[in-house]
Parts: sequence; C-alpha cells; structure tokens
Amino acid sequence: MRATLVPILLFLLLSVPAYAAPYRVVAVADGDTITVEPVQGGDRSRVRLAGIDAPELRQPYGQAARVFVSEAVLYKKVHLISERSDRYGRIVAVVEIPGVGVLQELLLEAGLAWVWPRYCRDCKEWEAMQAKTRAQGIGLWADEMPVEPWEWRKQRSN
Repeated sequence: MRATLVPILLFLLLSVPAYAAPYRVVAVADGDTITVEPVQGGDRSRVRLAGIDAPELRQPYGQAARVFVSEAVLYKKVHLISERSDRYGRIVAVVEIPGVGVLQELLLEAGLAWVWPRYCRDCKEWEAMQAKTRAQGIGLWADEMPVEPWEWRKQRSN
C-alpha cells in the first residue's frame, strides 16, 4: 500500500501549479513587463512575460503593446506560472488571465510580440500563432520589415 501511495503523492505535489495565490496587476511598464502584488497583500514583484519579446516603447508598436497589456490585465487578477528569475530580479512567468487566456498568446494573436527563440525553446504552438498572425498581416506584421526587439536594442546600443 505504501509503495503505491508515495508515487501518487509525488505526482500530486508535482502537478500543483507554480502559483499559490492569485495576483493583482498594479502596473504595466511595457508590452512584456508588469508589476503584481498578491491579492491577499504582500510585496510587489516585477514580472517579465516568459517566451516573448514585445516591441520597445520607442519602437513601432511599442506603445500599442503597452496599451494592449494595460487593457488586458491592469488592476485584474492573474495567475503566474513561474519559470525562473532573470538577471534583473524579475519573475519570468507565463501570465494566465482567469476565464480569458494566456497573456503571451493574446499578444501574439494581436501581432504585438514575437516569440523569443532564445528564451522559448518548446514553443511550437506559439510559433504557429505567430506565423498565422504574420500571414494575416496583423499588428506589427503589417509592416514590410518589422525589426525584432532584440535586434532593435542591439542597433541602439552601437
């Protein structure tokens, strides 16, 4: 009996989502960075959206991405599926909006973000979303030659 109970308990523990409580979004810095606080109170944390990169604020579609994220999540409850922390101390997470969907997917479908291949290794579904949006010329894909944010930042630092 005990031999079968241990794997079941281990499975249940590993199946628990990486978030324990809902968060409220209290600020939106740009299209891929938000600030959250636990709904029950506690310290605020900056969150970098995992797996995508939205245009920088001064880049074409940067302001549109920020407005989109603000309308989608500002002052609303979200769940974080945390992956890690980045070098700036931000939580890197998939952001789920209960009853709506995943924020990263909404941005990709609106043509306001790229799948970031360097940080999104198992993103076939997201890449398919991006390809569909690109083929339809939605959002930043309406431009003839949109520049990926990581390339845009490189150009500005030289």
